[in-house]
Amino acid sequence: MGDFEQIREISVMAVGKAGDELTFSFPEVLSVLKICDRNGIAVLGVELFEVGTDGYSTRRIAPYSFDQTAQDQLVATLNTKDWQDYVLCINYMAEEFIKRNPAGDEHVYILTACSRREFRDVEATRRASRIPEP
Repeated sequence: MGDFEQIREISVMAVGKAGDELTFSFPEVLSVLKICDRNGIAVLGVELFEVGTDGYSTRRIAPYSFDQTAQDQLVATLNTKDWQDYVLCINYMAEEFIKRNPAGDEHVYILTACSRREFRDVEATRRASRIPEP
């Protein structure tokens, strides 16, 4: 379980789970973002799913989560500012995506999120796995 899921305020707002990931409804997901802001949790991506009898169908994915230019700008922000500035910047993009894509009861949002500690661990693993240049 990640740091995001361990925040009690967040876990009680979940309407369910998709695998190991918490799911949230609209508009409560916007409150979850505010809790993330206060707790230094960066929402790296947002996915919107329709819940059906056969499971979950992807309806939308926040473009900033896979847009390389946006990601480069966010990393530049992180390199020049502190973690909390990064959190507020990326969570703002998540909030804007959700507000532009409000969904009814038959839909859920999944937030891909991480703390500073988790982010550092991923970056350390990524650096360690790179093949050194000759």
